[in-house]
Formats: sequence, structure tokens, C-alpha cells
Amino acid sequence: MELTFIGAGQVLIGLSLFMAGTVEAMFGFMLISAMFGGSAAIALPALGGSSIPPVQFALVFMAMRLLVPGGGQMAALGRASGANLWLIAFVAYGAVLAFIAPHIFAGQIEVTPLRGRTEARYISTRAYIYATKPLASSTQNVTTAIYLCGTLLAGLAAHVACQRESGRAMLVRTMAAIGIVHALLGFIGIAVKGTPAEAVLLLFRNGSYAQLDHSYRGFVRMTGIWPEASGYANFAIVWFVFVFECWLRRIDTRWTGAAAVMLAAALAFSTSSTAYVGLPVYGLMLAVRSLLFPGALRADRVLWIAGGALVFIAIACGVMLWHPVFAADFGDLIRHMTVDKTDSLSGTQRRFWAWQGIEAFVHSGGIGIGPGSFRSSSLATAVLGSTGVIGTVALVAHIVRAFMPLRFSTYGATDDPALATGAAAAWAMLIGVLVASIALPSCDPGTDFAILAGASLALRARLPQIAAVRPPTAWAKASELQPQVA
Repeated sequence: MELTFIGAGQVLIGLSLFMAGTVEAMFGFMLISAMFGGSAAIALPALGGSSIPPVQFALVFMAMRLLVPGGGQMAALGRASGANLWLIAFVAYGAVLAFIAPHIFAGQIEVTPLRGRTEARYISTRAYIYATKPLASSTQNVTTAIYLCGTLLAGLAAHVACQRESGRAMLVRTMAAIGIVHALLGFIGIAVKGTPAEAVLLLFRNGSYAQLDHSYRGFVRMTGIWPEASGYANFAIVWFVFVFECWLRRIDTRWTGAAAVMLAAALAFSTSSTAYVGLPVYGLMLAVRSLLFPGALRADRVLWIAGGALVFIAIACGVMLWHPVFAADFGDLIRHMTVDKTDSLSGTQRRFWAWQGIEAFVHSGGIGIGPGSFRSSSLATAVLGSTGVIGTVALVAHIVRAFMPLRFSTYGATDDPALATGAAAAWAMLIGVLVASIALPSCDPGTDFAILAGASLALRARLPQIAAVRPPTAWAKASELQPQVA
């Protein structure tokens, strides 16, 4: 086990907050750590070269802060456990299955490992795409089980912190600031590509992941300090939806509005299919929501959105007139990353990886072959193949409970900042799940998912402080006053 310079810095900050900080301050530390997606806090050579990312390491200090005797967090932690009961069931079943299922089904099915090559060399492209090996227990079962436990802890921590107004404010302001920094790092990474200054960013990309720096027809893919463009865009789209929803609901608008603009610009130039699929999907959902629930979008917000759209169209037209070759190349890039992706070698391989989850589910009789046993390209099929019926039902139940589809505040405007922030977290969580369903290699939904779900449950599982909901329909009032149940 080797402590990196990032991990050493986290030790100093984490211990300081443990000794003299609040739960909300430790929560903010955990949120900031999540930004370092391509970094390693601790290297684990004994586990096949795996590493512990900063956000997982920060969770150790968060656990210490919550569980320290005399800390006064036991009651809040009990409420968080009750609210996250379905997530606890998912993680508990998955963690146990990660150790026993690979032994039960060892050699009975061939899969692509979650990490590492199946062979040293491949005799053809087809052999590379469909490379598999017999199922067996590996270090990835251990690390995925640990990540699952970290995901659960992140959800509990978010729920405990967001039970207080200071925790809600910490979530909004911190993630707005992180969104701005994340977008700036993406643009800086493109600007310093190929220069000595790039070494500064590479210092933070010290994780044991495949650090990819692809380009297409001269367009440098935006990665920031993340290992690849898809991971960068995945983090950006989730937190863009959160800060944008907060801005729509007039929550800390100066910060959330600036963060939303910066993240939207970063996603537009990220050259990632995750961004080019996620943004239209969210836009379509927002449009449908505004049509089905009149008053869901306030008039001034509609005008701002329309104005932004006009500015974007004007810029696009200007680029096409001033530099038509660039516009044509950029359009070709978007088509390559979206429409043409399905027919590419990468698309073929990803479909094969996703289908492995279905095969694992059928072969195991609905039990699952264990988290970390195979590589997927979809959270949905990864969960199905890894944790079977029980894990899938538990995770879906947790998503539904956190999203609260019967609450009017999920769709409409409210003057209660807790309800509004909780609804923003719910939408960001949902978009994150949808994006992960076309990109995630593992059944672990991740700490971002857990944080958003935990925040949504904490902020909306209580009676609203101000019951001003627009439009004030009888159904809306009744639904908001109903106690939250699973």
C-alpha cells in the first residue's frame, strides 16, 4: 500500500476536520474529493495494481466523524439508514455475492474481465473485441465490493449532512464551485495539450486507470484531470443537471447559474458521446415536464433559456459563415460520436460487453455472478448480471424512493429551498442513472449517485417548511403532505 501526494494531503485535511470540523465541513471535503476522478489517494500493488480514489479515501474520515463516540450523530445516522434501506440491501447482497458467486459459477461461463487483458496478444480484431476467459474469482471482486460499501457510506453521509440547512447550503455552493473548476480544467487541458504545462495536470492523473488522450480529426477530447473523456463528461452532465435545476428553482442563483453555463459549454466541446446523448435527453425531459405541468418553469427562466438558445444559434451560424470547414468538421465529430458510434468497433465491443450481463443473469438463474466478475458497458445489465433479481429490485426501489415520482415538487416550482434542492438532486440522480445505463462498466452506481439520492431523501422526506407550490392544485398539496414511504 503506497500513499500518494494526494492521499497525504487528504490525511492532513481529513484529520484536521475530524478534530475540529463539523459534519458539514467533512461533507464538503468529500464532495471536493469526488472531483479528482483520475487520481489515486492510495496505490495497491498487491491487488493487481488497483488504487483507492480520493473520494473513497475521504469516506474513511467521514466515517470516523460520524461514528466517533460522543459525536452526537447516532440518531441522524439511524434516520439515514432507514431512508437508505433499499441501498443497504443492494450493497449487502452485492458485497456478499462478490465473494461467493465467482466460486459457485467458476468456469461455467466465459466473460470479459472488469480490468486487465484476457490475453497478451490478439490474433485479430475480432478476437480482441470478443475476448473472454472463464469466470474466476479475482481482485476486482474485492475492489468492487469495497467500492459498493463506499457508495453506501456516501449516501448515508449525504443524508446526515443534508438533514441540516447548513448541509443543504454546503451541497449547493460546493458543487457549484466544483462545477466551475471542473469546466475550467477541461478547457485548460485542451489549451495546454502538448506543452510543458500539461505535466501539471498529469500529476493528478496518477490513478491505476487507463489514462486515455484520444483525438479525432484534430479535435482534442476534453479530459481535465479525469482518465478519459467519457468519465469527464459523465461527472459534468450529472452535476450540470443539479446546478441547472437549482438555478431553475432560484437556489443560490449567482453560483448555480454560473456553474450551469460553464458546464454546458464544457459538455458542448467535450467531444464525448456521453455529453451528446445526455444533454438532448435531459432537454427533452425538461420540455415534456414543462408541457405536462404548467407552471413548472417560471416565466423568467423560460425567457433566459430562450435567450441562451438564441445566442447559441447565433454563434453557430457565425461559425458556419466565418469558418465553414471547422463547422463541417465539428458536425462530423458529433455524428461520429453519436450516430456512427453504434457501427464502430467500439460500439460493437460495448454491445458485446452489455450483453454479457444478460447472459450472466440467465446462466446464474437470476442470482448474479457477483460484482466485479465481468466488464459491462451499461449499469442496467451490469446490475442484472452481477446481483440478479434481488440486487436489481433493491436498486430500482432505491431510485424510485429517492426520485419520489408522486411528489409535485419533483416537477413543479416550490418556494421551500429544501424541497427545491431535493428535487434538483433527484433529477440529477435520474439523469446520472440513464447516462450510466449506456456507459458504466460496473454494477457500482457510484458515489455521485449515492450523494444525490441521499440528499433527495433527506431534504424531501420531511414536511416542507413553506407549502407554497405552483400551481396550488389540490393534488399537489395533498401529495406534498403525504409522509414518504418506500
